[in-house]
Amino acid sequence: MPINVNKQIEEAMERGEFANLPGRGKPLKFDTNPYLTPQARMTNRLVKENGFVPRWVELAKEIKREKAQLEKLLTNLKDRRERLATIIQQHPHRHKAVSRSFEHERARGIERYSEKLENLNRKIQRVNLLMPTRNRQYASINRTEAISRFQKACPSL
Repeated sequence: MPINVNKQIEEAMERGEFANLPGRGKPLKFDTNPYLTPQARMTNRLVKENGFVPRWVELAKEIKREKAQLEKLLTNLKDRRERLATIIQQHPHRHKAVSRSFEHERARGIERYSEKLENLNRKIQRVNLLMPTRNRQYASINRTEAISRFQKACPSL
């Protein structure tokens, strides 16, 4: 006769046998990986205790930070465009000068955005080479699509 483990667990829970277990309500500690050899476990502990972080972890943090910087660059330029559009509405005679000035600023913004994208993609390639598992790797950012998105989000005045 097969044993139904799930049923036994449910019955034990109904009887309250799991109600007062030690550590109840506290987060589980996953400090050790049971699949590591004792030598690897000791190495990881020493590395962690001395404040060292794998290079791929540092790069992953940098990638996250640089993606946020890219978005901030675009947001700042969009905000600037909106302020200038308001000025143009209030002072239509200044349209040409304001527009020309913004185009210069926009071109510099796109150039900086493009350079940052290239640097970011290099970091993504580096981190993907160092990443221990494939399922955590980053996808490269398509430069053409990103620049096109930038231009659509922040068109000329």
